[in-house]
Amino acid sequence: MARRLYIVSAYRPDLMGELVINLGLSEDTKVFVDRRQGERRAAPRPGSPDGLRNERRQTSVAAALQQHGFAVVELPTTPQPSSAG
Repeated sequence: MARRLYIVSAYRPDLMGELVINLGLSEDTKVFVDRRQGERRAAPRPGSPDGLRNERRQTSVAAALQQHGFAVVELPTTPQPSSAG
């Protein structure tokens, strides 16, 4: 199952409780307040293939925080180590 991060805008802390209540507590879902202050993006590295993708993701998160008061980031699933023994 995909893991999701719900990032609540620091300007809308009222949404924190609502999201926790509506989503419930789950290992694959985390809700937290955005702690960033100002512009924190690192300068893009020359020739970095992920530079543009990261830039778009950060822009979409920032836009969602401004428009809706929260953003949802879906993390890729990582295979669980097998307990063969």
